[in-house]
Amino acid sequence: MVDKNKISVGYITTPHPHGPMHIKTLDVLDEVDQIYLCGLENEDLESMASLSSKVVSKTTDLSEILSNKNVDALLVCVRPDICPGVLDAALDAGKGALFEKPGALTSKDLKPIAKKAKELGITMGTMFQNRFGPSMQDIKRIVDGGALGDLMTVEARMVTSQVRYRDPEMWIFKKDMAGTGILGWLACHYIDLLCHLIDSKIKTVSAIVANRNPEKIEVEDTAGLVVKFENGVLGTINCGYHLPSSSAGYSSAAYDTFIGIRGADGYVRLEPSEGEGYSLMSISPDWESGGLRQVDFNNMPHSEAYGDVGGRNFVSDFISAAIEKRPAKVTIDDAVHVLEVIDAAIESSNTGRTIDL
Repeated sequence: MVDKNKISVGYITTPHPHGPMHIKTLDVLDEVDQIYLCGLENEDLESMASLSSKVVSKTTDLSEILSNKNVDALLVCVRPDICPGVLDAALDAGKGALFEKPGALTSKDLKPIAKKAKELGITMGTMFQNRFGPSMQDIKRIVDGGALGDLMTVEARMVTSQVRYRDPEMWIFKKDMAGTGILGWLACHYIDLLCHLIDSKIKTVSAIVANRNPEKIEVEDTAGLVVKFENGVLGTINCGYHLPSSSAGYSSAAYDTFIGIRGADGYVRLEPSEGEGYSLMSISPDWESGGLRQVDFNNMPHSEAYGDVGGRNFVSDFISAAIEKRPAKVTIDDAVHVLEVIDAAIESSNTGRTIDL
């Protein structure tokens, strides 16, 4: 019987921009009592262990941490090319895992893992923690509550610092290690959010991807997608490494982001890069008294977790789900679908055809 106030988490990591951020999340979670650290691919274990006093052991042997009976759940932050193998081994060990997006090079690499997890009844979750932000949670309730009426279109923009600020030699720009570029690294979040917010999967993709930065990298740095969802909604997704004058690295990079959802009775829009908040207009009978309104979140609680309080709550919810053997709020199947969309975007750009999933 697991003591839910004294949970032991195995943290499996390779050199990764988000590696230090995730261990800080585990460090601030009250229910996490111990962290068992496993570093692969020359991860700096000493540096990682220094970020939390909860670390009780360090190893470079994946089998050692997976066979540890004290480990109640796993957090996996590894490169996409090795993530499926790590997740497969975790399933063989009977341990649920929350893994960094995108989770694999392609959807074909992740689908067998999702199928196996379902057959075994083991919880697998994807690190799409943006769903837990206060604006996103409000907008989900607004859309589900009918404030926008019959949905018509959605729009998303994920633009961030240019390649030169992100170390062009890093593995995220290597095709055999990352699979894709801006699509798999950041646009994936907004693909997932659009599907989540309107409760529908994407079924058709037309896209053009390109390289517009002067640095020679192996994956796309720019992409534009036109999509159609299963519920008939049309959407556009614009993404790229385009912004100059940014801090170097990944923890404080510049962003220009936007989400808009429009329906017959209203619309909602938000710019996450400008802070938490959104605008809502509705003429729906249950909402029209408010007219056009601007919602801003002030004096918000703060957490050192990756993704702030929402990110903290996201990981906490997954740990509970893994222990209770219930589905995660963001499942491995959600990651598979996002990868299917990305695969289709690359194929569409390469062939000049619209791709049906």
